[in-house]
Amino acid sequence: MTVLPIIQPDNPLLRRPAARIHDFGPALQQLIDDMLDTMTDVDGVGLAGPQVARSWRLILARLPDDEDCRAKYADDAGRLYILANPKIIRRSREKVTGVEACPSLPGLLGDVERHESIEVAGQDRDGMPIRLSAAGWLARLLQHEIDHLDGILYIDIASNVWRQREEDEAASPMFSELR
Repeated sequence: MTVLPIIQPDNPLLRRPAARIHDFGPALQQLIDDMLDTMTDVDGVGLAGPQVARSWRLILARLPDDEDCRAKYADDAGRLYILANPKIIRRSREKVTGVEACPSLPGLLGDVERHESIEVAGQDRDGMPIRLSAAGWLARLLQHEIDHLDGILYIDIASNVWRQREEDEAASPMFSELR
């Protein structure tokens, strides 16, 4: 198990657009495994290459596999999504506001408006084409992680940002939807 350090906004890599992945060989496979270990270690639901100082267009996403998530997102709860070179190819007109957090910005939360549903095209860990339709929390998560690939942090687009309090921690490890 290799847990990689998660960089903070003072590292310029977090603000640069990430490079497209062309080589799906051992270095990428190791990075994917290390990112999964890192995401699990921080109890996160998503992670992008730039967050671990790898400026590659790579994201991992996994909604929690708990009772609440299974009830609301049965098909997506606990499922790991690995996307190389992801690109949003369709966005819903409907937008929703939700609370977001990020391990690159510890202790902060923010209200962010995102598209309710999206369609993403990219490649799987072996370089094979993949398309994914997502709604709700998964759509929010994918948009958040894809923003990282373009050097965008949620605080750049949040309508409100605040310091996390103890009562906020009980809501969700990384994201929650406003009810």
